[in-house]
Amino acid sequence: MSRFGKAVLLCLALFAAWHLCSTLFADAPPRPGGHSTEEKAVVSDAAGNASGLSLAREAGVRAADGAGSNFVISPLSIHAALALVAAGARGVTQRELLGLLGSASLDELHSAPAIKLVGRLNGLTQTSFACGVWVDRRRELRPEFMATGASRYGATAESVDFVLGAEQARRRVNTFVANATKQLILDVLPPGSVHSSTVVVLANALYFKGAWRRPFDVFTAPFHIPGGTTVRVPSMTTGRSQYIALYPGFRALKLPYRTDGDRQAAAFYMLILLPDSGILSLTDLYDKAVSMPEFIRKHTPEEEVPVGQFMVPKFKFTSEFDASLDMQKLGVTRAFAGGDFSGMVSGGDGRLSIGGVLHKATIEVDEQGTMAAAATAIVMYGSALRREPPHLVDFVADRPFLFAVVEERTGTTLFLGHVVNPLAN
Repeated sequence: MSRFGKAVLLCLALFAAWHLCSTLFADAPPRPGGHSTEEKAVVSDAAGNASGLSLAREAGVRAADGAGSNFVISPLSIHAALALVAAGARGVTQRELLGLLGSASLDELHSAPAIKLVGRLNGLTQTSFACGVWVDRRRELRPEFMATGASRYGATAESVDFVLGAEQARRRVNTFVANATKQLILDVLPPGSVHSSTVVVLANALYFKGAWRRPFDVFTAPFHIPGGTTVRVPSMTTGRSQYIALYPGFRALKLPYRTDGDRQAAAFYMLILLPDSGILSLTDLYDKAVSMPEFIRKHTPEEEVPVGQFMVPKFKFTSEFDASLDMQKLGVTRAFAGGDFSGMVSGGDGRLSIGGVLHKATIEVDEQGTMAAAATAIVMYGSALRREPPHLVDFVADRPFLFAVVEERTGTTLFLGHVVNPLAN
């Protein structure tokens, strides 16, 4: 065969190989790290809210379906507490916690926007965050664990005597939380939650106080609570345009808080999701809120529209619960039955069991703004697309609704809950 003929055959062979490879790999999934900027933001949002929102759904639905009571939780406080616990876990215990936290690794978890926001909260005028770890004096926290706690969460450590002074140690934790929340959260650790078997207590405290960008007027309006009863409640109203959007089965209202400092640092708002009468329930809205990590961001109104009737009730209440059973329902089991926490404390075999994931939150909303606080204490023992609204849009929250306090730039949910009866504390 001539030299020209050989060259032609070589070119044909190379073309055939290229065509075969392009066919084989045309539908191959993108390689790791190949996400777009928008996809990375969504993944980060998932890691930043996963555990708190899923636990909020479990506890919120239980409160709405059971006694029909008001409810509030801080997904960010719970997420930060469990993230610190995960930093001290190893093996299967850590993998289960990371699964609940929506992250594949500690590095991914600690690089999520929500965790980065925790580190900035103390530098903002509206917020503060405190974190502490109390360890029995017979054990020691591992240096690498405390380095992570201090750098990521500003955690401080204290040695206490859980064996001979359990009640005194419990009061120290409660005092820490009360001071950090300006006395809004008292007794996050109830009597009996700490005893001689306690090895470690981890707790954080989140405080938020935001003023509306534009205050509201107040009047008394009817509110329909489940069961057919109607009560008259102090409510906020205005004739000014508001951020409202309509979606299938519900409508959304965004209420921005005033930003005194650098808006690039953080910007907060309250989102209210009001179900249409007889269409959606609070449980349906909770399911939607946790169905995809970007749901809250995608259903936050972007444009102001003229309002017709406008009414949002004032409310103030406190919620508390133990998330242990909900965590186990969501797949975290090893941590409650002799989990591997050898990365947290030295001495013994590193086996500890979570005895309680105690959460307490409070919120007050009036015509001036919002004040809210939350605390999470973990006790460890040994051995849609937006629709165009009409010209005038009513937003009359005269029936049960969901609410969230959100940081706009990261999409992080600081507080989430629902109102069934504005008069109930």
